[in-house]
Amino acid sequence: MRIGELEIRSGTSRHTLRYYERIGLLRARRRANNYREYDEQAVAELAFIRHAQAMGFALEECRELLAARRNRQLDCTRGAVLIADKLVVLEARMDELSRLRELLETERERLLASAAQQAGNCPKPSG
Repeated sequence: MRIGELEIRSGTSRHTLRYYERIGLLRARRRANNYREYDEQAVAELAFIRHAQAMGFALEECRELLAARRNRQLDCTRGAVLIADKLVVLEARMDELSRLRELLETERERLLASAAQQAGNCPKPSG
């Protein structure tokens, strides 16, 4: 299939498809007229990339995973280890976001209290 069809079937823009090819995530054959030609596997690999990114994998990691997958070198044990590593990263991010939320809530409360205190000392806007 050509790039336009792959774009439609995968929901991935042409720009992204070209970029993925350039960095080695996606493979395309070149026809005599220099058009890119993709096989059915490209649709599945793009779905895999999207899914892996949703789980927190970087494009470089996706490239390594795809290479292992293509060469049938990715076993279930290795996959489980990779996902466990991502879970550790995710938990750390969640803790960080929780602390940020607490900080923002505290700051909001402080500012609201300050505004309420100042409201009695500030002239009312004319309207």
